[in-house]
Amino acid sequence: HECCYDVLYRQLLPSMMAPLPAPFLRRMAPVARAGLTSCVIMSAGDVLCQSIQRRNKSGALNWAAHDWKRTARFGLIGATLHGPFFLWGFQMLDGRYGPATNLLTAAKKTAFGQVTIFPTYVVAFFTYITLLETGGDVVAVGPKLRNSFAQTYIAGSLFWPAANMINFMYCPPSARILYVNCAGLIWNAILSAFNTQGAAALRRQAAAASPA
Repeated sequence: HECCYDVLYRQLLPSMMAPLPAPFLRRMAPVARAGLTSCVIMSAGDVLCQSIQRRNKSGALNWAAHDWKRTARFGLIGATLHGPFFLWGFQMLDGRYGPATNLLTAAKKTAFGQVTIFPTYVVAFFTYITLLETGGDVVAVGPKLRNSFAQTYIAGSLFWPAANMINFMYCPPSARILYVNCAGLIWNAILSAFNTQGAAALRRQAAAASPA
């Protein structure tokens, strides 16, 4: 466990948030630290996703075309939803199944979280980001969920169980949010892509429904 903590908080975190000294991060309230790390890594995930999407045939990146508002939305969601939500979720799992890190306990936590915490978060994420993208249009939430929820949940069910088994078996509670964020760097790029696809599908549907 100390090794996991060392890798996460003394190596990965300082490299991603170099301006903030590690002692400052350790003194932060757990919910604030969870929000901060989620903000940074969800933003990075969207930057990664956009970089892949914008890469031209020569392999060069066009940073002038980067949608920084979109990245800011992911950062806001990380700070105010993802970090606090999963901090609470992991505390709930520890309270329900205990702090043991053996294989059986990790499997129980992973299975329960995958059918309760994860789908709840996916719904909350797409609701939140749709409201941010549309300026509060509640009507747009339903179509976005219909276009994006199923494929996101299926992809997450392939990605997260293995990642969470490692998390519950080898990371102490204080390091779990950061581990999820580091593993989620790739996942958040996928999530960003699904959100973009869902938005594009809604635009196509709206265009098809418009009178010629």
